[in-house]
Amino acid sequence: MDRGSLWRLLLLLAIYFVAVPALFVWAFFLVDVSADFDLNGFVKLLWWAVMVLPVVGALYYLGVRTHGVMGRFAADGVSPATTGALRWLAWAIIGGLSFAGILVLAVTLFAVFIATSQPGAPGAFYTAPSPLPSGPPGTVIRSEPLYGAPEGALAWKILYLSTSYTGKPTAVSATLVVPETPASPVAEGRPVVAFAHGTVGVAPNCAPSLRSYWAEDIDGLQAFLEAGYAVVATDYEGMGTSGTHPYLVGRSAAMNVLDSVRAAHNLSEADAGTAYVVWGYSQGGHAALFTGELSASYAPELKLVGVAAGAPPTDLATLFERDLGTTFGNVLGAFAFDSWSKVYPKAELRQVITRIARPVVRDTAKLCIREEQEAAAILPGSILMKITFLSNQPVDTEPWKSVFEENSPGGSMIPAPILIVQGEEDGLVHPDVTEAFVEGLCAKGHTVEYRSYPDVHHITAVPVVTPDVAAWLVDRFAGKPAPSTCS
Repeated sequence: MDRGSLWRLLLLLAIYFVAVPALFVWAFFLVDVSADFDLNGFVKLLWWAVMVLPVVGALYYLGVRTHGVMGRFAADGVSPATTGALRWLAWAIIGGLSFAGILVLAVTLFAVFIATSQPGAPGAFYTAPSPLPSGPPGTVIRSEPLYGAPEGALAWKILYLSTSYTGKPTAVSATLVVPETPASPVAEGRPVVAFAHGTVGVAPNCAPSLRSYWAEDIDGLQAFLEAGYAVVATDYEGMGTSGTHPYLVGRSAAMNVLDSVRAAHNLSEADAGTAYVVWGYSQGGHAALFTGELSASYAPELKLVGVAAGAPPTDLATLFERDLGTTFGNVLGAFAFDSWSKVYPKAELRQVITRIARPVVRDTAKLCIREEQEAAAILPGSILMKITFLSNQPVDTEPWKSVFEENSPGGSMIPAPILIVQGEEDGLVHPDVTEAFVEGLCAKGHTVEYRSYPDVHHITAVPVVTPDVAAWLVDRFAGKPAPSTCS
């Protein structure tokens, strides 16, 4: 091999071995392990690195053609110096075009990936009638059988009246599941488990009831059905149905959950009673605590017998201050900031978000993160939010500071026993924040049991804690004395 061929080969290899690792570094740069984000979604993204291979093949072909052209130049009497200069110029052009081709192909494929990774739009079932029907909160607007229920169970998708964050009536969707076996004739309807789901996104197409595998997303469903309970899982306002989802807006979530219990009771086929527990993890834990706080004033006709919250975001200001800057913390921050800027008229993105990051925040809020390929779609926004995001600290800037305070639970008494479960290695909802919240509940006289789980992270906790939560909830319906870890 002559020296010129060697240099061409080295240039070829350089393009390949710089471009491909760059893609790997680009992806992993976005992963903040301290946030316990699932690496699998990011690893799967790297499949697109193979797209470099066709470009390399084209580069080789162009190189061969260039070599032939230069040979003909030499045969025609062009000086070696001129031929050499032209050869290097041609290779420089080919190299530049190849690298540009890689970038264009990457952007194109990633745009297709984002479009195809997200769930489809909700169907006609989720479109609320206009005007809304009259009736109290919990009125069932429509229902239809839902396929995919566990064996021995019946399920419906329901659309019901609730109260919006604006104070006006709104339509909210939910899933309702009951055992096929009849309810006990001596009981006043089946006991109800109100399930509040965790963060899956804030767009309408992120609603859990839209998923074909919806039953997998109701933690503890099988245990509850075996106990003979009705299980109702709200999608929350603005998910499934159109409009803004009030993410981590405590009062809104609580009203949606309480009205889902009413709706379950109002659907005669479900034979659901008025005694209920509420259980949720992460965002759902936040909703569960606010449901307990609002239960007596908003739904006094219902009987709350227990509240179970897993890794609940409690002191929002402290949690956001710690988590913003991490990959997943930035994504959840984008969800919250976009939502709150729509829910609270005086809260504007320009007060706390840089000009460059504002469209990124809005675009991130359009994405769902329930599945790995959906979560991978946040990558471009995540890297930009690591570079530029906040213009002012939201926890110190009004009206955002007041929004954090308003939506941190603990301001009202919960008239039922409480169970709080927490992974000790949770890098998103930090254990010391949860422990401080529990201490505050104990000081106010609540009956609280706190269970922590060693070596358990935020995203791995649900299958670990759910059996304990289900057993605790069964004991509440059975009327057993609630344990307390308060000293």
